[in-house]
Amino acid sequence: MVTEEIRYDFKEFRKHADNFIRDLIKLMVVSKMNSTVKNVLAKDYFESLTKQISGCDLYVVKYGQPILYIKYKGMEFTDQKITSYFVRINDHAVDVTVESMFEDFVKTFDNLASTPESRVKWGIVTENSPTVDPLFTLLNSFVDAVHKLTLLDPCNPDSLMRKKFGIRNVNVTKNSTQLEFLIDSKLNILELNPFRKKRDHSVLLLFGRSEIAKTIISLMKQQ
Repeated sequence: MVTEEIRYDFKEFRKHADNFIRDLIKLMVVSKMNSTVKNVLAKDYFESLTKQISGCDLYVVKYGQPILYIKYKGMEFTDQKITSYFVRINDHAVDVTVESMFEDFVKTFDNLASTPESRVKWGIVTENSPTVDPLFTLLNSFVDAVHKLTLLDPCNPDSLMRKKFGIRNVNVTKNSTQLEFLIDSKLNILELNPFRKKRDHSVLLLFGRSEIAKTIISLMKQQ
């Protein structure tokens, strides 16, 4: 196992730390997105989603049954190739840890995370996709909620500052997406239902007793 630990310090430009965290969470989400090939509706929906992510393609991995994963900026992701998490130390410093069996994957992920030109741009409108898919609206609200909690004082029970945060899996189907994330290695699972009309039904906590996870959902529903 190859592990790389990097501290990004934006002492002179604190707002850059905020932007870095938002961009990093989006990269972490994209790196874990997947869908089944056998379910045609899920497959077609996943393909339409990726058309709204700049620099994104799809490829198939056969783990017993074929699964669609994302190829982003030339890097082929799966839910097992890369493990990444971050800890916000204070308002300007962020520690990022990347783990993989392959050193090249670690270096490539680090380059994607640290290069402004590689930041994830999703919800892109094109002639074939004239409106932003509502899943990206929910994902943006998730990113914003996590970021807000990293700014809270560590003494606040809802704070994510000085806590380890990572994305474990993002499984996409036609009607819902299960987003698995870790807070200090404890698993929480959200169900995102972008086509539900009522905001209260669009985000549900499927697993986890974390009060922070409940606060994330509350913030998401406010947006």
